[in-house]
Amino acid sequence: MFIKSTKITRVVLLAGLFCAAAPLVAKSLKETRTEAEQGNAEAQHAMGLRCAKGNGVPKNEAAAVEWFRKAIAQGHVDSQRQLGMCYLLGTGGPQDAAEAVKWLRLAAAQNHVAAMKQLGVCYSLGSSVPKDMAEGVRWFRQAAQRGDADAQLELGMAYFDGEGVVQDAAEAVKWFRKAAEQGDLNAQKLLGITYAQGLRVPPDLVEAVKWFRKAAEKEDPEAQLRLGVAYSLGAGVAQDLKQGLSLIKKSAAQKYALAQLEMGECYMHGAGVPKDPAEAVAWYQKAAEQGDALAQTKLAVAYLEGIGVAQNTADAVVWFRKAAEQNFPIAQVGLAGCLISGKGVPKDEAQATRLFRAAAERGDADGQFALSLMYEKGEGMEKNPVEALKWCRLASQQGHDIAFVHQATLEASMTREQVIEAVRLEREWKPAKLGPVKVKSEKAEPAK
Repeated sequence: MFIKSTKITRVVLLAGLFCAAAPLVAKSLKETRTEAEQGNAEAQHAMGLRCAKGNGVPKNEAAAVEWFRKAIAQGHVDSQRQLGMCYLLGTGGPQDAAEAVKWLRLAAAQNHVAAMKQLGVCYSLGSSVPKDMAEGVRWFRQAAQRGDADAQLELGMAYFDGEGVVQDAAEAVKWFRKAAEQGDLNAQKLLGITYAQGLRVPPDLVEAVKWFRKAAEKEDPEAQLRLGVAYSLGAGVAQDLKQGLSLIKKSAAQKYALAQLEMGECYMHGAGVPKDPAEAVAWYQKAAEQGDALAQTKLAVAYLEGIGVAQNTADAVVWFRKAAEQNFPIAQVGLAGCLISGKGVPKDEAQATRLFRAAAERGDADGQFALSLMYEKGEGMEKNPVEALKWCRLASQQGHDIAFVHQATLEASMTREQVIEAVRLEREWKPAKLGPVKVKSEKAEPAK
């Protein structure tokens, strides 16, 4: 999905497998069973749902399948979908993709929107059928045209990413809007982010705020944070630091890590609140304990420098390590610095070099300059002026001031051929996709 922070997983595959049979919801088990045994298709369907869920009867998925079949024999469309789901997931019998698609198609052919949507999911994910985005889009479109908000959102995503259809941002926004106007929370957030970030459409902060507000009114923590930041910055709405902070606090109170991190930033810099490093560290800690890599890194820096908390280099190393193992380049550079200096951890140049390289290969300017110095001095590796200049130039290109100045010093000490080779390597370099970097741990847990 194009927006990482709000990635929508296609949970339709599992969600709503056994939905309630609306006409008989209020009826007792005895009444439902009696009507089912007398041949009432709706009651037979309801008995299937009861058996599948263990609602008033012992859970028995095989029995559920039998009730669904009885209802199907009388033309009950939703039982066709439910049977298709049973075959798809292997509940009440063996998994059988062909049978699953057969029953889902039969229901979809009778305008069963949920079956259409499920077929869209199956083909889009390649679940039990060969992956076919175009076929998935075809089914999502049918459900979307009948007003299903989930399908409208999926269809919009397909147009936005150009998956199964020709990429068309205007068409994507059209379908996002249809879902959002039905109150779909994810569509409202996606529409807000699309306008806020100008993702393939002209930026429109006022429109972004409109949709973030609708989602925030549903107490969604991400939307509350985004709306709060908009108020704090005066982006798309009149600046109101008090209102902004209130919304961010509401989001943080729901244990939303990004909002907790933002609260930390507010207190660290005195944005809308009195400057209070200790309070900032407390908020960083909350977000860090939820695994947020940036918060972990900021907490590590606070411990390293004694800002808002007693200086503790060992705890700084622990938090740097947690973020570094998530491939967070800033933390990798910070941890490598500790390993070079022996702050809070035994010196280990080889491990520091691995971390500097990991950050550098991902394009981090600090990591690139640090790796350049390692090559220049021969620390943790053999001296290599060509590699040193390559990494120095890469860092300099990103605006690293020290690298920019040091580049001339390096070039002055090298032969013309070495400089030419370094420039060639620099131009050929591309960011690498590296796996997780494991680092040796000297301490299991940080102090609380």
